[in-house]
Amino acid sequence: MRKSIVLIAAAALLVGCGGSKSTTAVTPSTSASPSVSSASTKGAAPTAEQTAWAGGVCTAATTLKKDVEGLATAVTSGGSDVAATMTTQMETIKTSATALTTKISALPAGSENDPEAAAVKASADELRASIAALESGVAELQGASGLSKAKALATLGSAAGDSLSKLGATAQEIKTAATDGKSTLGQAFAAAPSCSSLTR
Repeated sequence: MRKSIVLIAAAALLVGCGGSKSTTAVTPSTSASPSVSSASTKGAAPTAEQTAWAGGVCTAATTLKKDVEGLATAVTSGGSDVAATMTTQMETIKTSATALTTKISALPAGSENDPEAAAVKASADELRASIAALESGVAELQGASGLSKAKALATLGSAAGDSLSKLGATAQEIKTAATDGKSTLGQAFAAAPSCSSLTR
């Protein structure tokens, strides 16, 4: 189980135009059209508020990842007080998860219809569900002993791996958004310093 969790944690956060020459004279309006077309595909530059929002999302995602990895490590460490350790760590995770999902949901004004907003929010919803499953796993560990304790720890390890996987999906959505020049929020993710580890 230790090997499985380590592998999941390590994998969680990875992610010419041509034309024939015309034999006729090119009119000024025709030669100008490519630059006009190119400009029309670029979204509006992000505001300071949008860049700050993106940075906050990335910071919260990074914090949550570390917290879930901490719980995964505690699962493999075991010990007589593992249930108490898990409970304490779960409270930390819940706080971090709430901070992340709340931040993602609090889109800056005017960003509701951004092409990348829905994908990032959808990944946050899946992450929220995985954290709930993780919390249930911690609850099942309370008072367990012997085989039931071993089973609860195995279930908890699987749930931690799933949460890391969902975090990886959120990070991938952020990375994808950062490459979308049509998206103002995507440009904000690309510009926020705290997103560099998720977008490179």
